[in-house]
Amino acid sequence: MCNGLPDVDAPFYFTRKSLEMEAFDFRFDTDAPKVALPQGMMTPVNSINTLFHSPAFWGLALPVSVSPMASDIIRGYLAQRILWEIGGYLVVYPPTVHRVDNVHAHPFDDERDIHVNIGRLIKFLMEWRSSKRTLFERILDLSYAMTEEGLWGEKDLHFMAAWLQDLVAIGYRQPRLLSLDIDRPRATIGHGDKKEFVPKKLPAVHLGVEEIGEVSTEIDNLIKWRKHFGDIVLIVHCTEPVDRTALEWRLLYGRIFRAVVILSEQSNSDLAVELSNLAQAYKFLPKVFDRFAGAQGFLFLQDHVVLNYWNLLSADKAKLWITNQVKESWSDVPLQGNNIEWFVNQGDMVKKAVGNFPPYYQTNYRRSVGENKIIHCSSEIFYIPQQHIGDFSYLVKAIGSLDIHHTFAIPMVFLAMDSPSNFESKALSKLVYRADLPSNTTFASIYSAEAHAVYPLKVRNEMEFVKLIRVMASGDPFLMELV
Repeated sequence: MCNGLPDVDAPFYFTRKSLEMEAFDFRFDTDAPKVALPQGMMTPVNSINTLFHSPAFWGLALPVSVSPMASDIIRGYLAQRILWEIGGYLVVYPPTVHRVDNVHAHPFDDERDIHVNIGRLIKFLMEWRSSKRTLFERILDLSYAMTEEGLWGEKDLHFMAAWLQDLVAIGYRQPRLLSLDIDRPRATIGHGDKKEFVPKKLPAVHLGVEEIGEVSTEIDNLIKWRKHFGDIVLIVHCTEPVDRTALEWRLLYGRIFRAVVILSEQSNSDLAVELSNLAQAYKFLPKVFDRFAGAQGFLFLQDHVVLNYWNLLSADKAKLWITNQVKESWSDVPLQGNNIEWFVNQGDMVKKAVGNFPPYYQTNYRRSVGENKIIHCSSEIFYIPQQHIGDFSYLVKAIGSLDIHHTFAIPMVFLAMDSPSNFESKALSKLVYRADLPSNTTFASIYSAEAHAVYPLKVRNEMEFVKLIRVMASGDPFLMELV
């Protein structure tokens, strides 16, 4: 609470005081007991003298699509409702600050979002339920529902997703979900049992931050990984439904990388998923490069490949990474006497594209490949450092309208940029790469925490994402905080 001038609304300010009257100077009982509101009861909460303890840091974000005067109040109601999901309380303390009444009240129109919509917002929050499995997923579920109800704008949905991703990226641990008290069966209250509610009293809470002398191994590793990959942009191309997987990939990899760009053959503006044809995904990459011009490098990943980032700390980020040492992924396709029309057509287009390259790139390519074959690479995963971004974009532009498939274009461009002997041998050489797996193959049977990456691991929904996280936790135990 706040002495002096609490955060009163415009109607109160203008109807209780004239310009000639002396300043407001409210005084509350500094010895009053602290009270915690139970689930099912809400109160307005503003930003004056309000403390968020670390398990509630997710509630710090202020809505941006409502009026500034209503933003903290709407945040307060939203935070109270989410607190119930983790067994938390809103606690009201006696005042510890004094605010001088030397400001003019804001016009009523600036507070319209409070007076017009708060009743509807509270009713909506009381009735809202979610079956999502993690706290952050429930927060996004609520954010989406509030957008649909018109309680705030679409900007806040995107803002909340970005805010949660930032929290995950710095190692914030999601509090675990608890069952709602208000949904538990209650005994029937007879006429003589009704009593006035007395809020629960809590002992004083230390408002400072207690420092500890040690950092856990899990957090230490996360800091190390983030420092190593924190200026690299990850590009994930999704073949599975993005409405069930896009957020999950951002939660998984957003903790480590500078940004996670999601591509798919079906765009989704609500989830910031961009349109890209997988067969020619390489042609979209220069647009991403331009957007993150200062990035140290770009790592491309198809969603059926799972990256064990903790095993790539020794890889040189100034070199090209590709799966040229994985025989199941990289192979020669002879052209002489080849009767497969698709290979022949791809070979003709590759030759035409290479012929359009400047002499330096032509020489690099032909020194590695020759004239009578082309290279096929599954190209599910590769890395391009900053020093080769200009080369890559230039060569993609030189390909022009040629319909070269992604699996031929990527090795062609890589071999034109540099010799395979200069590719980073410490990266992507230890892959679990399995093709033609039985349909009943489980994550646990194929996954290895010692590999650089694992293929294929298909994640098609939230349940499969949880299974993936549980097996990956053998390499990164901190991941269990996501489920």
